Amino acid sequence: MKRIVFLLIFIMISASIAQAQGRDLRRAGRQLNRGNLADAKEHLEAAMEYEEVFEEAEIWVLKAQLYMEIALTEEPEYRELVDNPVDKADAALTKAIELDKDDEFMLEIQQGKLLMSELIFNEGVEAYGREEWGAASDYFLRAYEINLTFETVDTTTLYNAALSAELGHEFERAIDMYKQLKDMEYDQPYVYSSLANVSMHIGDTLQGTEFIQEGRERYPENLDLIFTEANIHIFTGNIEEASRVLNLAIERDPENPGLYFAFVANYDRMAQDTLYAKEDREFAFEEAVKAYEKAIELDPDYFDAVYNLGALYFNKGLGLFEEAEDRLRETQDFAQYEEDEKEVRKAWLEGQPYLERAKDMIDEDDPNYRTVVISLVELYLRTNQPDKFEEIQDIYEKHFGTMEEE
Repeated sequence: MKRIVFLLIFIMISASIAQAQGRDLRRAGRQLNRGNLADAKEHLEAAMEYEEVFEEAEIWVLKAQLYMEIALTEEPEYRELVDNPVDKADAALTKAIELDKDDEFMLEIQQGKLLMSELIFNEGVEAYGREEWGAASDYFLRAYEINLTFETVDTTTLYNAALSAELGHEFERAIDMYKQLKDMEYDQPYVYSSLANVSMHIGDTLQGTEFIQEGRERYPENLDLIFTEANIHIFTGNIEEASRVLNLAIERDPENPGLYFAFVANYDRMAQDTLYAKEDREFAFEEAVKAYEKAIELDPDYFDAVYNLGALYFNKGLGLFEEAEDRLRETQDFAQYEEDEKEVRKAWLEGQPYLERAKDMIDEDDPNYRTVVISLVELYLRTNQPDKFEEIQDIYEKHFGTMEEE
């Protein structure tokens, strides 16, 4: 982190402050200038025992400077002097600004604000890394606001604040900041995809559609916006338009297996969603199969595509099985049920080679290994393959305990 060095000016206290208070403040200032942060903190706390100093801007300037130095130090004994030194420094500096009505300490305050914006931004980065989205958004927004006082519009920091709010599901707040960026003509297409996605999260499909159309007009070749538009069409049931838009993306980069995998995500979901008509689900299933197969063709080691294709067939079998059971209860037509069972078994067996291949593609300590093994346990059991079931059961119990514990 680039450190901004600011001038520590010896702070003269007014004659109205008692000699003892003045002595402690002077000592605090001298120790701070010398880098003796513990001694500076001790003298500052002694001075602040007197209520009179609370309305003096200079003590808050000194306090802000001390806490900023604690935040910056790499000395372990100094870093432990206070919790959350950046937050405390910011609060002290805000108080100093409030009290310094005659701009007596304008230089020190301006220098402090420059450093504070950097320190707060770094706090945002650290909170983001810990996935503390609300805190990260607050820090980024505060850094952005400080920079505004210098007439600097830091759109990247505002975007970080908006993204953190979105990740923390503070959708209304995120939309407000994204809109500010859009109005500033922030030259990044993902502002529009974010606006559309957040609008969809809060159930405003009309607004989401408007945002993505605006983004597509500005960035017609951007793949992220193309996929976002397709997702909206799928969400609203406009399958034909979704297919047209997704094919547009693939035409631009036909050898990218990731595009086919992204293409298939919503079709996969739609194929299993009984809220859609059977004809639409069958169409979505076929589109998903074709996209997964193309992704695997381009990258035979694409585990997610291999496993998902096997799971797609298996889930199709489950859906057909449930339909057959319901039909049998209604009609008692056992001849039809036998025909239905053939279709169920066919779907499961079509998924089997992909699930087996997926198991062989990953190590036993891979987090996905258990999921694949459980899928095969169920498949072999449902398709009456005792030898394979016994084999996969042994693998399961070796790594995950007895089947009864599942």
